[in-house]
Amino acid sequence: MPSSTSVNRRRRGFAAIIAFVLAVAGIVLAIDFVITGAPPTRASTEAVFRVEGLGCKQKPTRTVGTVVSEPLYSAGQLVLTVAHGVVGQDSVVALDGDRRVPLQIVAVDTEWDLAVLQASSPLLAENGLPIGPVPVAESRAGRASFVVFEEVSDTREMQVVRPAYVTRRLRINTEDIYLADLHDRDPRPGLEVRTATYVGDSGGPLFNPNGELIGLVWGTSRKTAERSWATRVQAANALIESARLSGDDNSNTKEVALRLLACAP
Repeated sequence: MPSSTSVNRRRRGFAAIIAFVLAVAGIVLAIDFVITGAPPTRASTEAVFRVEGLGCKQKPTRTVGTVVSEPLYSAGQLVLTVAHGVVGQDSVVALDGDRRVPLQIVAVDTEWDLAVLQASSPLLAENGLPIGPVPVAESRAGRASFVVFEEVSDTREMQVVRPAYVTRRLRINTEDIYLADLHDRDPRPGLEVRTATYVGDSGGPLFNPNGELIGLVWGTSRKTAERSWATRVQAANALIESARLSGDDNSNTKEVALRLLACAP
């Protein structure tokens, strides 16, 4: 017959296990509450557009783009999105209400899956004025908002804001957009994000609770539900600056070179 001491030890062991399980469950529930209970974003969602590429596939390739510049001297504004949805396309447009505003690639990074496009004319807010660029910030773990588009009919989409949670910052070892392994470049500055992601959401911006852009979602896990990956917005700084400098360049050399990019798989 076991002694009272051994029984007490067993009870304390079971109590410790139960406490641990309850603590883990509490953390999971707390994250779920933070995600589902996230307040409306302060982000300028007017600066987020559906981007549609034509030419690489039978159906349009749809991604999401975000305005990252004031109107340029030459024309339009700069829009940041993922490269895999726009390279090699015969034409790329931003859907601005009933308008289809042509976009031209002015800077691209096929290794980190980033592209900057220049609109042929300013993208407009509801008041008819050009939309200003979104503010950006360093990312940190915590709640966020993910801006994308969802179909409401065969011919119409609506913009939606999905709750999200940034679980950690990390460096991501992955292929380029042509599925080639990278050996001579640092891993991509990334974020692991808990949010629902579907086809067509690539390029969708992540905003922190202050309405600042912190990353662009580009992929989702095939193993874990609602685990997605984003590129930190700072990875696009040099690309955006290069696009600003070339935005008023009269030379079309870069445009011709970018047109030679092949479609992504």
